[in-house]
Amino acid sequence: MRVMPKQLKVLFVAAVILVLGLSAQGTVASWRVNNEIDAGAMTTGSLKLMLASGGQSSATLNFSQLEESNILPGKFAQAPLEVLNTGSVDLSYNLADAVSAPANATAADRSLAEQSLLSIYTGMNPQDCAADAALTGQLLYSGPLGTGAKFGQNRVLAAGPGASSAESLCVRVALPSNASQQASGGKLSLVLRFVGQQS
Repeated sequence: MRVMPKQLKVLFVAAVILVLGLSAQGTVASWRVNNEIDAGAMTTGSLKLMLASGGQSSATLNFSQLEESNILPGKFAQAPLEVLNTGSVDLSYNLADAVSAPANATAADRSLAEQSLLSIYTGMNPQDCAADAALTGQLLYSGPLGTGAKFGQNRVLAAGPGASSAESLCVRVALPSNASQQASGGKLSLVLRFVGQQS
């Protein structure tokens, strides 16, 4: 959403009340002063947090690279995800939650989601991430899927375009080697939700 610059006129009202008592009957005088000042133009910027993966960018993105993977106990699947600020003001963002939301979830789907472990790193080369290389860079989140998944602190992206207006993440989903057989045949449809605010 973009808010266009607006002229802002402020009516400044100063009220002065003076009470004079000069005789037994009393006299009252009252003055009121109004003055209009021009506060100048007030402009606001735009906040726009975008996601990019697999050549697509959007405010909401189907992260299909992980959906096409088969994960066996003790194995993982990972893919790069780029977070961009395409607005006109700096913003800070964070992971709000990470859940699995397959259509018509079965008991195996729910078991797989409960046992899966999510890791998100920044500072890793996207090509290395796509090639399933060992995770490097800064760990932002490591833990189970759920509504409590979030980074330890907000990430700041400068207003775009520019190198500091984007951040490449490497997203990994792993299944522990001791995963229960209840997850066998389950499907994982990873949904990552991010929130941003002006920094």
